[in-house]
Amino acid sequence: MADIKKLEQKRQEALDRANRMKKQIDKALNGQKFVLGGMLMAIAENEPDRIPQILADIDKYVTRKADISRLESFKSEIGNNIPKDTLLSSSEPNKASSDDDIGQFFKAELK
Repeated sequence: MADIKKLEQKRQEALDRANRMKKQIDKALNGQKFVLGGMLMAIAENEPDRIPQILADIDKYVTRKADISRLESFKSEIGNNIPKDTLLSSSEPNKASSDDDIGQFFKAELK
């Protein structure tokens, strides 16, 4: 009977250790997400010609309803900073190049 209690205790210690490691991993990943988010916001602020691509990426990759609503004010703010010539240019990469892309950006503005 004592052997079973020792084994249960070791099992619980292993589970506790695994949970602590998972928390460390989650904390590191969340830190990376914050840094990347800050970097993306700085890019939008300092390189306005990249805003259309950022907006398109948000629409493509942000799919959770809660996350979409979290980013609405950010999308609205950076959408107001799109240079007019960026919307008209179709020869440079990472810029709006079709009517569908441009319509998508304006649709995001109207939400």
